[in-house]
Amino acid sequence: MIKVLIVDDDQRERIVLRYVLEQLNDVEIVGEAVHGLEALLLCQEKKVDLVFLDITMPEMGGMETAVKLKSLKDPPLFAFVTAKREMAVEAYELGALDYIVKPIEQNRIRKTIDRAKYQIAHKDVINELVRNRLKERIDFMLERYKDHEVYANKLPIREKGKITLIPQGDIIYCESQGRKAYIFTKKQAYLSNYTLGELEEKLDGAYFFRAHQAFIVNLNYVKEIVSFGEGSYVLKLEDSDKNIILSRARAKILRQRMGIQ
Repeated sequence: MIKVLIVDDDQRERIVLRYVLEQLNDVEIVGEAVHGLEALLLCQEKKVDLVFLDITMPEMGGMETAVKLKSLKDPPLFAFVTAKREMAVEAYELGALDYIVKPIEQNRIRKTIDRAKYQIAHKDVINELVRNRLKERIDFMLERYKDHEVYANKLPIREKGKITLIPQGDIIYCESQGRKAYIFTKKQAYLSNYTLGELEEKLDGAYFFRAHQAFIVNLNYVKEIVSFGEGSYVLKLEDSDKNIILSRARAKILRQRMGIQ
């Protein structure tokens, strides 16, 4: 059901348009207005899908009304119904759904309503897709923070009698040594209870990269990628003398990720 508002300062023209619209079973007329200001107030008070606007009206004409309708929080579609033939180009430039020249014909109004239904349905589909994508993203983030023990982008390290929260941005690289992994920052190294695989899951994948079976590196600290022969490379880091081995298989992935040809 399309909710329609009629805006025209001529009562006779409003009666004619109302009669034509009442013949359509998928239209609900939610109100009438005699000028633009009244139309804006009604659109703020009621749910309006489509406004039929005259152009020449007192206080606020149709063109000015259309501009202000577009600025509403939930703007309705609008179509002009007018005796003026010469303003169609300007109307369509404003985004008018239609420009109908009086006298009104029922078939033309029918086409305008069908066009409005199509646009509203299309908008609803887009909005639903956006809502679903947003919900998926929120669910993903909540699950990630729940499962990965990440708080305020910090990584918890359990030490003797305490838990140290390390800002992920301070981590330069992680290195596997047996079943445990060391975490290296600018200031010190931490022996964690995590495996390197667990760290790979917990650290932010936008910045941390599994360069080798034994290394995870923060890409923000990589300053050079140096060829090591036979397709392998070494990553040289800022604030660290450690050279990180980049395996041949991982080098290809890193080049793609960083847009390196």
